Amino acid sequence: MYDVITVGSNTIDVFAYTERTRSILIKGIGDETTYISYPAGSKLLIDELDFYIGGGGTNTAAGLKKMGLSVGYIGRLGNDDNGQKILEYLEDESIDFLGCKSDDPDEKNGYSIVLDSIEKQRTILAYKGANNLLRLDDIDLKSCDTKWFYLCSMVGDSFDVLKGLASYSIKNSIKYLFNPSNYLAEKGPEYLSEVLRHAYILVCNYEEAKLLAQGSDIKGILKKIKSYGPKIVVITGGSKPVYCIDIDDIIYQVNPLDVRIAEVTGAGDSFGSAFLASYIKETDTSIALKVAIANASSVLQYKGAKRKLLDYSEAKRIISEKSISVNTVS
Repeated sequence: MYDVITVGSNTIDVFAYTERTRSILIKGIGDETTYISYPAGSKLLIDELDFYIGGGGTNTAAGLKKMGLSVGYIGRLGNDDNGQKILEYLEDESIDFLGCKSDDPDEKNGYSIVLDSIEKQRTILAYKGANNLLRLDDIDLKSCDTKWFYLCSMVGDSFDVLKGLASYSIKNSIKYLFNPSNYLAEKGPEYLSEVLRHAYILVCNYEEAKLLAQGSDIKGILKKIKSYGPKIVVITGGSKPVYCIDIDDIIYQVNPLDVRIAEVTGAGDSFGSAFLASYIKETDTSIALKVAIANASSVLQYKGAKRKLLDYSEAKRIISEKSISVNTVS
């Protein structure tokens, strides 16, 4: 039996850095947006070019495995060299591949181009490819003997897989964590109801939370999202505090560590996987928040979504060294 099976995307992530990047702030009525810009009609030299394995499904699988859990991964690989590279990566990391690889020669693997900006934020050009074509009948459910599913964001035909696995979990007493993206959150809670209703844990960022529950009061947003079904709701905030409401309706707040940020890709996945790993090990929401903060802070200091993931003892050491504390909110 697996401790966790993750379900989600897999990609080859290409990080491109150039000094010609500019950041432009455009203010509208009641809002403002920062854009990354490049000179039109120019050929720009790339200063750095890095390649990594990415995607929410493989990122969270790697994070959970690093924390010492037995892990399987469900996704769809393209029929190309990139799909083979991801399969080889999973084998090297001892993560069992429980999904499928396409036999269509025209079906390409997921691919992302990550454009760096001045503030170390990023814009991602994402090609979903095979990720959007996963179907429930691609999965051998008999091989999915697990205590938990970690359901990442899946769109297109693949969203039906999330609904199918949510239903399968209910029938087989399997708990699951759901981590929607902006793509899904903007469709609203009714669209996601079949997955939200029986989720044990929901992890999202503040923008996704506001899409799921309109409002600005964090306590109200937490309670509203919990009313949709999840027993535990965690809302991350980047450089702002993380908030969480637990099974007993206790609300927690924990501040992120002040670290030098090299790149933010994968920080959310490292947070969510560490939170679940710790919760499985100790069933303590407060400790899980600390472990998640420590893991995300480590990943933020390096390029690539999987670099410098912590094992459990390393996370506990950082918690002690940095005196990470969790406060309750009345």
